Amino acid sequence: MSTFELNHFDDFLSIARSQPEPQKLILVLARRELPHGHTEQQARDFENGHGGHLAPLAGIDKRPDELANFSALVEEAKQASDEWDAVFVAALPGTDGKLPTPKAIDDAIEKVIHAIRNGMINNFLAFDRKGTPLQISHG
Repeated sequence: MSTFELNHFDDFLSIARSQPEPQKLILVLARRELPHGHTEQQARDFENGHGGHLAPLAGIDKRPDELANFSALVEEAKQASDEWDAVFVAALPGTDGKLPTPKAIDDAIEKVIHAIRNGMINNFLAFDRKGTPLQISHG
C-alpha cells in the first residue's frame, strides 16, 4: 500500500488521474452558515471565522482530466455559485474501463449533498477556496 501527502487540491487531482479505472470526481460546493436559532455567542464566533455549518450549494461532476488544476475548478464553480467557502470531493470509479453511468453520477451527487446536510462528512475530502485541505471538527 502506498502513502501520499495531500497538501493541496492539485495533489488530490494528480492522484485521481493516476487511478487505473476511469472515474468521475463529485465536487459539492458549500457555504458557511449560522444554524437556525443560533446564540449571540455563536454569532460572534461566526463573525470571527469559527463555528457555523457548511450548507451545500451545488454539485459538479468532472473527469480528473477535465480539470487542469484548482484554479480551473474555481473558474468553473463561478457558473454554479461564487459564494462558496469549501468544496467537498469524492471519487466515483467506473468499471471495466467505462465511466460511471449518468444515473450513478446523479445519485452520487445527491448522496454527497444529503450527507453534508446531515453532517456525515467523514468520507469526503474538503478544501477551502485556496485549495488547502480543511480539517472540519464537529461540535
